[in-house]
Amino acid sequence: MEQQGLITGYIPINSGANKQYNAALYLRFSKDDGKAGDNSSIVTQRMQLERYAQENGFAIHDCYVDDGYSGLNYDRPGFQRMLGDIESGKVNLVITKDLSRLGRDYIQTGYYTEIYFTERNVRYIAVNDGVDTQKADNDIAPFRNILNDMYSKDISRKVKSAKRQRALKGFFINPQAPYGYKKSPVNRNLLVVDDEAADTVRLIFDLALKGGGMESIAKELTARRILIPSALKTAQGLKGFDHFDKGKANHCYKWSRGTVAQILKDSVYAGDMVNRKYEVQNYKTKKLLPVPKEQHIVVRDTHEPLVSREDFARVQELIAARHMPRKHSHDNIFRGLLFCSECGKRLSLSNQHIKMKGKGIVLKSFYRCMNHYKNPDECLHYNYIYYDDLYGQIREAVQKMIDKVLDDGLLCEVQKRADGSNGNDKLQAEKVKHEKRLNTLTAILKRLYEDYASDSLDSGNYKTMLADYQREQQQVKARLEVIDGKLCRTDNQAESFRKLKQLAEAYAGCTELTAEMLKQLIERIEITHPIKADGRLSQAISITYRFIKTDLE
Repeated sequence: MEQQGLITGYIPINSGANKQYNAALYLRFSKDDGKAGDNSSIVTQRMQLERYAQENGFAIHDCYVDDGYSGLNYDRPGFQRMLGDIESGKVNLVITKDLSRLGRDYIQTGYYTEIYFTERNVRYIAVNDGVDTQKADNDIAPFRNILNDMYSKDISRKVKSAKRQRALKGFFINPQAPYGYKKSPVNRNLLVVDDEAADTVRLIFDLALKGGGMESIAKELTARRILIPSALKTAQGLKGFDHFDKGKANHCYKWSRGTVAQILKDSVYAGDMVNRKYEVQNYKTKKLLPVPKEQHIVVRDTHEPLVSREDFARVQELIAARHMPRKHSHDNIFRGLLFCSECGKRLSLSNQHIKMKGKGIVLKSFYRCMNHYKNPDECLHYNYIYYDDLYGQIREAVQKMIDKVLDDGLLCEVQKRADGSNGNDKLQAEKVKHEKRLNTLTAILKRLYEDYASDSLDSGNYKTMLADYQREQQQVKARLEVIDGKLCRTDNQAESFRKLKQLAEAYAGCTELTAEMLKQLIERIEITHPIKADGRLSQAISITYRFIKTDLE
């Protein structure tokens, strides 16, 4: 009696001729393939392939299993381990139940079956599909790969549609519950209160209602040594949240302004189910992209709220009021250009009341590194500079730069280096040689395919020759890219100076700095912290100009 689920109807290969093979039995199953009890399950696949290998005299080197991995993902642990054994020469035969077990992306699967295995003298057999790379009648394989790819696309579309319908009904459809809640053990689509985290959420809203800012709330939570969300979830046994541990003492208690802001702005704490915040870009990349807030799916009153709707609305009003733009006595023309030389973070513009001799108390603007306050172990020194001092030094530096760039002697020197004897003639000759070979390879590949299509060339030779010529084609292209890079480097340098010179000419008559001028001329300004020596403060300013990526000093 035939065992249920095993392969029937295939004709065993002469086992005596196959004892030199060391077979890799590759098994894959994902939730998209059906229920675990059907004939695609890991257990059933293993039984089928072990029996197939035994009846055909193949020695089994190992079984490679990827349970729960999509066929569109080729970075699977079992699959990668199998490739490693192929590279080390331990395996020269790969057997799968069908082509879809190897993968569902027809381009990637075709690469492995048509090129990768062939180049490494590895035989591939997909039992149910009748594919055997040792035979010449595998013309149907590319079409099966395309059908498997279309199947994945159809499944992705159906899953997305099903998730949308569940979201519209107010179900919780995300893998992890938001901080303050957990999934109900009775109904995984329902949120229930996590008492420990819920108390912290209520505290955050209470502090906000009392006028606390996000920064001050974060400091209060840190001072109380309350575990941050990722640390609490890890302590509760959930996986995937241990990234909070950066090897720093007490980092599990260090709350950030961003985390507090995320909690205060999320209407899930008022009892609303908010879904479709992110969406998969496409079924192959699986990359999540943020969805605009107005397109989120919101269903009211689906679970127990942690704050009242009135309190939640009041907090949103307070947040909006705090985000009114600060008024300065001048435009922030250095916005986005200033960086701390110690930690690399951007400098922020602030105001400060200072008592001046003979002038009383005046309001002065200055730039400072806020990272020194947030992470003093990363930025050790208080880095600041007054706006007026910065403005004067940058204006002087920009004027010097304009004078230098408008000096024809400097530009001529750059052009001379670009056009000088630096091996360009040899590179040009090599480029012509490689371009000629690339054209020849293109013609060869075209004729090769025509011979294969007309049956003048058998499948085995076609694959071998195709792989060899394509490999050479890639090598020639790579070398041409290197040559082009070397040839245009000096030309680019001269061209960059020309672009900078055009801007310098445009701003040569300007006596005042503007945001537009700075954005066009400067890419980055780095400032060191002030150092006191001989009773005087000094600090270094480094300017990186656009196009030439240097400071011209």
